[in-house]
Amino acid sequence: MTALSVQKQPLALTDLAECPSFGEPIGPLPKQSYNQFFDDGQGTTMGTWECEPGKLKLDLGVMEFCHLIKGIWTLTDDKGEVTVLKAGDSFAFPRGWKGTSEVTETVRKVYTIIE
Repeated sequence: MTALSVQKQPLALTDLAECPSFGEPIGPLPKQSYNQFFDDGQGTTMGTWECEPGKLKLDLGVMEFCHLIKGIWTLTDDKGEVTVLKAGDSFAFPRGWKGTSEVTETVRKVYTIIE
């Protein structure tokens, strides 16, 4: 039988580790950290990610589901469509999404990435 993978209380986590940038910085690189609790070895990972204020250029080669549990995040796609996300919002990045990420208030999200 396969065991459950559990990450309890992701908003309260204090053991996030520095991670590679989620995108290319526009200006100073914002601090990013995470705590991954699931990796199936076949391209699906899950965890919690946090990013301090800053801007990143994104060009995503993965599909990702996110649930924002803290902060304010503005995403602007390459066509100019602006989406403002706040704590409590869920969304998905489709594979191939390109645009700009601007964190105006430190964000923390719970994510599932499918390569």
